[in-house]
Amino acid sequence: MNQISNEKIIQAVFAATDEAKQKALAILQGEVPVESVDTLLLGMGESAQLLNVSRATLWRIVKAGRLTKVELYPGAFRLRKSDVVALANGKLVSRG
Repeated sequence: MNQISNEKIIQAVFAATDEAKQKALAILQGEVPVESVDTLLLGMGESAQLLNVSRATLWRIVKAGRLTKVELYPGAFRLRKSDVVALANGKLVSRG
């Protein structure tokens, strides 16, 4: 499982620039519409649409190791948008 620990999250917050912290806070407080934020993670349905495959085929791609899923919480998975776009453009993606 590839989960991020609370300690790593805290370290990332402390390492972030003041500008990044302000942007994140504005998003969390609802001051910035979510639609205006460039998405880093895609849902499985969005990813399947972007790749023009079924969700079942997408899961086979993940199982084959061509894409790596990110587990947000137990049972909730997303894919990195950059990985999906790279695969859609014919580039081999593997995060081991």
